[in-house]
Amino acid sequence: METGICIDEKEIKKDTKEFLRYFICSVLSLILDIGAFSASIRFLDVHWMYAACIGFIIGSTVSYLGSIYWVFQSRKMATHQNTEFFLFVTIGVCGLILCEFLLWLGITVMGFAPEVTRAFASVITFFFNFMVRKIALFRG
Repeated sequence: METGICIDEKEIKKDTKEFLRYFICSVLSLILDIGAFSASIRFLDVHWMYAACIGFIIGSTVSYLGSIYWVFQSRKMATHQNTEFFLFVTIGVCGLILCEFLLWLGITVMGFAPEVTRAFASVITFFFNFMVRKIALFRG
């Protein structure tokens, strides 16, 4: 009996696998990002705004390499890696702007600890980055 709903089970499994791998890759990137962020503000006396950029650069590099070599099965721009990397980073910069806003809101306006605020902001930017990158760069 036909239900009228066409669900591609292979596509769902592929998307789930990519999401879980992206999650693992993002956790690793986040650990490095927050580690660099925290070390920069606590040990190097760098302002949190600049420390977030340092962490972002480290985390983005690990995230990109993980995304192209392990997470996503198809790449729209595999033959144009410079453009792909530029767009990957551009999406990340949009996520960074969102993160910086959330850091400002949490730290400056609400008075939360930088690491707690950064962890919260990271959850929000994780979903933003995954969805935009999946749609723009890695949907085959």
